[in-house]
Amino acid sequence: MVIDPTSPTRDINRRLLLSLHQDGLLDILAGLIVAIFGFIPILDETGLNAGVRQIIILSFYGISVFMILWLRRKIVIPRSGFMKLPRKTTARMSIIMLIINIILFLFFISLYLFDLPVRDYFGSYQMSIPLGLVFLLMFTVAGSLLKAARFYLYGILVAIAFVVFEELFLKGYVSHHGIPLAAFISGGLIVGLGIVLLYRFIVKYKID
Repeated sequence: MVIDPTSPTRDINRRLLLSLHQDGLLDILAGLIVAIFGFIPILDETGLNAGVRQIIILSFYGISVFMILWLRRKIVIPRSGFMKLPRKTTARMSIIMLIINIILFLFFISLYLFDLPVRDYFGSYQMSIPLGLVFLLMFTVAGSLLKAARFYLYGILVAIAFVVFEELFLKGYVSHHGIPLAAFISGGLIVGLGIVLLYRFIVKYKID
């Protein structure tokens, strides 16, 4: 069905639109993307070719997207119904994914192909600040387009995690610039909240 915001069922349609990000699936996907970055320094030590490492990371990303789409088809659609969203909403979702993928693509290019001299710009925090800024930008874009304030908080959480764990790295408490722990912990927290939202969605919209 096409959602008409001026129809008598506006409240129902609004709830259906909100399910685009209130079912927690986008949160889970965002958390998984953050966690995937925790594998980058670990893979760097394997001696694998840079191209192979890039393929592995992108494969993880593709699997995560596929899993979210599968969960949406199996869990969300049976409860909310199959909707043909208005062009404005579809365009908004497309823009989010396009910008996120462009940011990720540019990051991988700079990381593996050009090896930008970020040390000269960020000093001891040559890894944490660029990564934190990348994720802060991604979550800000998502939060703005989805009108979901919690995504701003996710961006702040991830950015702080990368800086804090790099500080622990500089003090000798963790390895790999603290990136694996920062990514796994902050990403895991986001995934955990997404699972809570998904559970609430399932309980609220039971299948008869």
